[in-house]
Amino acid sequence: MPLAAAAEWINNMKNKKLGFGIIGGGIIANWHADAIRKLDGAELTGVTDVNENTRKAFAGKYDIRDFNSLEEMLSSSGIDVVCICTPSGMHAPLAIQAANKGKHIIVEKPMAITLEQCDEVIQACEVNRVKMAVISQLRFTDAVQKLKDAVDRNLLGRLVMGDIYMKYYRSQEYYGNGGWRGTKKMDGGGALMNQGIHGIDLLQYIMGPVKTVFGHAKTLARTIEVEDTATALVEFKNGALGVIQGTTSIYPGSPRRLEVSGDKGSIVLEEDSIFSWNIEGREVPEDVKIGHSEVMSSNNPTAFSIDGHVKQIGDMINAISDNRRPLVDQYEGRKPVEIILAVYESSRTGRIVRL
Repeated sequence: MPLAAAAEWINNMKNKKLGFGIIGGGIIANWHADAIRKLDGAELTGVTDVNENTRKAFAGKYDIRDFNSLEEMLSSSGIDVVCICTPSGMHAPLAIQAANKGKHIIVEKPMAITLEQCDEVIQACEVNRVKMAVISQLRFTDAVQKLKDAVDRNLLGRLVMGDIYMKYYRSQEYYGNGGWRGTKKMDGGGALMNQGIHGIDLLQYIMGPVKTVFGHAKTLARTIEVEDTATALVEFKNGALGVIQGTTSIYPGSPRRLEVSGDKGSIVLEEDSIFSWNIEGREVPEDVKIGHSEVMSSNNPTAFSIDGHVKQIGDMINAISDNRRPLVDQYEGRKPVEIILAVYESSRTGRIVRL
């Protein structure tokens, strides 16, 4: 291809709107659909769901194509990227199927519910040369980015402790209405794997890799197969220590709290807000706003905006255009799953688990 023609082709690819298809028309699919519609480089094309009524209602709401089957969607030339918004236990097989059809993938957390599944997904993406983004929208918030920048610039000095507290409340009706929620087969875990994975991902994103965990995971308040209450002691590879707490059993629930402490300073986040910023010899930066969060997802799983999804899906669009890795790809998505499964193993065996 002549250089001029090649340059024109690349430019056209950069300007092309990517066609998005959504797999699963449940609650979280609305966040994906609304986010996609806010992005110039994306076009919401269609949806598929095993439940015909759900599928048709979703397609009608967004005026998009109703694909009768996953195979039909994955065979469509108008679909470049699929968003997997199904129960957790289906994430891995659907991702592998999409990768084998050459589709880029955005998958809700967790990317899979076992490490074996994670590795199979990673291999499928590598073999088929497709990109994957695992939803961890909290990484894209202004508060987290400011915390990350402070840690990367060593403003807190040597990191000493990193703690995440996620004392959430979910009723028995929440589990009963979902059907798949709280089951080992489709949820893979409870308070940590479903609700707590976002906070655990933030903890390791800020503090760095985890070396060991020692944990307890129990079912104390709900009639479910998985844990509703968990706690773990964490040792990071940099020598720092920390605590993970996650529940769906505590009424009425409390805002997620991330505390990062070093020998020269400490920063605390409450949900998506900076709660405190104390660094030795430094004033609070002018662009840092201190306050309480207005988000109350601790007792309402839908109480969050689409802003994080807009930023993360936008990053995926740019990654495809620029041929780079998304900021939260399949390799990043594996990390919190490994930590959570280590907590479960430690709880079963009563031993410290080394990652």
